[in-house]
Amino acid sequence: MSKSFTRFGLSIPSIGLGTWELRGKECRRVVREALELGYRHIDTAAMYENEPEVGQGIIDSGIDREDLFLTTKINTTGWTPSRGDGQSLKNKNIVKVFNQSLTDLKTEYVDLLLIHWPRFETTLGDMLEILFAIKESQKVKEIGVANFNTSLLKECISLGFNDIYCNQVEYHPFLSQAKLLDVMQNLELIPVAYCPICRGDVAKDKVIIGLAEKYNKTPAQVSLRWLIQQQSVAIPKTAKLERLKENIDVYDFIIDQSDMDKIYSLARNQRLVPNLESKELNYPWD
Repeated sequence: MSKSFTRFGLSIPSIGLGTWELRGKECRRVVREALELGYRHIDTAAMYENEPEVGQGIIDSGIDREDLFLTTKINTTGWTPSRGDGQSLKNKNIVKVFNQSLTDLKTEYVDLLLIHWPRFETTLGDMLEILFAIKESQKVKEIGVANFNTSLLKECISLGFNDIYCNQVEYHPFLSQAKLLDVMQNLELIPVAYCPICRGDVAKDKVIIGLAEKYNKTPAQVSLRWLIQQQSVAIPKTAKLERLKENIDVYDFIIDQSDMDKIYSLARNQRLVPNLESKELNYPWD
């Protein structure tokens, strides 16, 4: 039973620690505890404003950097056009911000760098060129995207960027991503699911509770296993030690296909993260 998925020779652990909303000493502690428990995949972002604490938590754990998969995301908004060679200025600003992430994370490279939201002051093509140039500098192993819909993924390919590693999106039993996942499979992109247990709502659902009893697991473990069996990475976030232990203990059982289908049937278009960016850009969210 695979504990990781591989693309371009780079393996990403199928369970990672999400760090959104973790701050300060708590963030540092949770990262350290997760790594001590066996996590080897940490997900953060410049917009989370916790990269220094994530970096220190990694150091506190004593885990060798090369044994860890570290993801961060670059904020691609807010670059103010300037007079003259504005594009060059934006390029320099984006690289400068990424280098600050490396400094904050106390590392010389990240395994994965994502475009956080599909909203830019420059074009998608320009943004991808900037990020792949960063990759060529060997400060990033792979480039991916987050919150991209089917049209944007196809646009990446039409622009000639066939080397996108993954697409990180909200995905849990109450939000179907069937169309998007189908396109991602055709493009051989790795799906990464954030909010994978719907901020605890899976523990309130009778169907999932019943399946948890059947498999002698918790509702969260059933939901995470459901995602992994779709060849999707899951990055649950928690600050509690017992939940950290629970979320990574998902490799000793297999959900029957009939039960997988029961979980699929729970989709009700429940979205936790507002998709205001997609509305502003008139992107259909599919």
